[in-house]
Amino acid sequence: MALLLVVWVNRADLPAAVRALRGADPKWLAGGLLTLTVWWSAWALLYLSCRRITRAGGYREFRWLVPVVVGAVAANLVVKSGGLAGLALFLDDGHRRRLAPGRVGSAYVLAAVLAEGAFFVTLMAGISVVWASARLTRAEAAAVTVFLAFLVARAGLLLAVIRSREAFVRMWGVPARWRDRLLRRPATGCDPSKANEVYDAVAVLRARPLTGLPPFGFALGVDALGVAMLWTALAAVGGGNRPLVALVAYAISAVFGIVGFLPGGLGFVEVGSAAVMVSFGVPVAVAAAAVVVFRLWEFWLPLAVGAVAVWWLNRRRPGPADRPGGSGPGADEAFR
Repeated sequence: MALLLVVWVNRADLPAAVRALRGADPKWLAGGLLTLTVWWSAWALLYLSCRRITRAGGYREFRWLVPVVVGAVAANLVVKSGGLAGLALFLDDGHRRRLAPGRVGSAYVLAAVLAEGAFFVTLMAGISVVWASARLTRAEAAAVTVFLAFLVARAGLLLAVIRSREAFVRMWGVPARWRDRLLRRPATGCDPSKANEVYDAVAVLRARPLTGLPPFGFALGVDALGVAMLWTALAAVGGGNRPLVALVAYAISAVFGIVGFLPGGLGFVEVGSAAVMVSFGVPVAVAAAAVVVFRLWEFWLPLAVGAVAVWWLNRRRPGPADRPGGSGPGADEAFR
């Protein structure tokens, strides 16, 4: 409703926005589509590098895991779960290939944590540009403050838990205990073996922190490519070659999307990114057109392709002989 209100207030700029979209530069549009493809690859490399650390797999799985990664990205776009919705697809794939669920899960969680850390770096870079230009509004400052408080709280809890195996195992069983309590049934307890697997996998990174540099680099690449998509979208519709504006708009709009309560940051991302671009002197019509192109690349296309990927994953599901307890070689062949 807020987005529709903004459109209504600026309805006089709609014809100019449509003209900007119709006259979009095809070279910049092609560059944006290429950037989207590399963006997916960066996500895949992030997960694969974390799986290598936890010994759940590695880079040789690239071709096999691409549909899983694309589907996970789509799931995270539409489910407000702190980036953990896609874990279901990875666990399902690991179950079908008889991989240790603890290692698969810990690799995914590690990737999610590193992605948050990389976005923190991107956000600080964007805020530095805004601070230098004295364009940080109260709404943007409030959203950034809420996000930073949330990030610090999560990081503090994570550090407190991973320092103690006993604390980690207790935290691991919290969801099961709440489930039993909500369903009003006797406590079923929680198998500590999976929690110990995850803890041991995280301990590997803690003992050898330099092994986390490659996945952190890929996580930074994900955000850098997100900025590049907004940069190409803005340039395509006549907004000029302005990478710093794209950096600020991407960082602030992502914060609005995280703080916003709708899946995918719908409405919040559009209004936030357009407002930032307008504050830097981009005409309203051009900013609106750039947002339309950017969200097509950053949200709607990944969502559509992810839906197809999930359908494909169901199609390639192995038969009974390839499942755990079966005698077929499907898991080994899939891994290779």
